[in-house]
Amino acid sequence: RAMNNEPTLTRIRKARQRISAKCGHDPLKLVEHYIEFQKQYQDKLIPPPQQRRGDIASDR
Repeated sequence: RAMNNEPTLTRIRKARQRISAKCGHDPLKLVEHYIEFQKQYQDKLIPPPQQRRGDIASDR
């Protein structure tokens, strides 16, 4: 399947590549980066929906 080269998706991919490079392509550093990003912009992010009763994820 061909990659979608829509300009917006291309910009998103490039931004993600820059962030990954900034973190040395280290998955743990990348997760830390996004956690800090979430803390910094917490008031601007939409919170996740509440887990429904009986949801598989809530049983863990």
